[in-house]
Amino acid sequence: MVRVKKILIATAILLFVSPVLKAQNRGNSFIWGVNGHPLTQPDYRNNLDEQIKAIKDLKLSSYRFDVILNQDGYAKNESAFLNVLNSLKSNAILPLPAVMQTGLGSGGPDQVYKKGFEQGKNFGSRYGDYLSVLEVNNEGDNKIRIRNKPAGGIKEGEYDTTKAQRFIAEIKGFIDGIKTVKPSIKITLSVSFTHYYYLQLLKDNNVNYDIIGCHWYSNMGDITNLKPLGNVLISMNQRFNKPIWITEINRFKGTSSVDFASQNEYITTNIKKIMAQGIVKAIYIYELFDQPSLAKRYPAEAHYGLMYKDASGNYVQKDAYQGFKKFAKK
Repeated sequence: MVRVKKILIATAILLFVSPVLKAQNRGNSFIWGVNGHPLTQPDYRNNLDEQIKAIKDLKLSSYRFDVILNQDGYAKNESAFLNVLNSLKSNAILPLPAVMQTGLGSGGPDQVYKKGFEQGKNFGSRYGDYLSVLEVNNEGDNKIRIRNKPAGGIKEGEYDTTKAQRFIAEIKGFIDGIKTVKPSIKITLSVSFTHYYYLQLLKDNNVNYDIIGCHWYSNMGDITNLKPLGNVLISMNQRFNKPIWITEINRFKGTSSVDFASQNEYITTNIKKIMAQGIVKAIYIYELFDQPSLAKRYPAEAHYGLMYKDASGNYVQKDAYQGFKKFAKK
């Protein structure tokens, strides 16, 4: 059975390669995308067709979603992962998986690097032909910051440097591993707010990533004019000299605390400001669907969607759906 499974996976990859690479190599055109959780969250379960339908209607070119890996670097729910990739391929939608590493053990940075390297090598060997871009982990800056410190994230003292050494070793190992077997894959790493010191740590440790994936929400202020720092996009671009994508953006808490019109106003007003800078190469809204299953435990996370499900179980567009669609159609 194991041998048969490997043959089927290899066949799926061969069938996938030609059309997906054609879809993913469209030159330097701007990427419009959206976030979702088809592999990890209940409100995205058993409705992939609805997700694809909405993405196509929005005229978006990419879908960012999280993928949990096992200790060997393979997708935990591999059949579902392949199904998502094939569904995106058949609809000419660029996949941007954000892979979440597990099973790295409790060793020091050197051991974690070696384990991460093997994970990346395995992942690249198994799935590399599916992908042209990949994110490794998510918001690593927030995982190594010290709680109750200032939110700016600019200074070394705001970070747990011991934890940072281990975390950077695991993502560096994964990236180095995947690039040994699939060097063409571009790697994006996400960062929130003005957490410049995290990006400096990546630079100081020679982490071989390609794209800064900036996460920005309304509670963070104006990304183009943040007092007293000024234009965050210009500063980030000048300091680190890498392409910048906005891989998450929305009104903070979505429509949990404001009406649909207010969410739409924030999204449309700020996308206009961002686009006017001529720096960002991609924008991904967070997120496609509301997640009412999170309402009790994480109420602030439940209503970020461009769509919600009504009492009859139908997906209904919020104002921001049409607001965002107007940008993607241009």
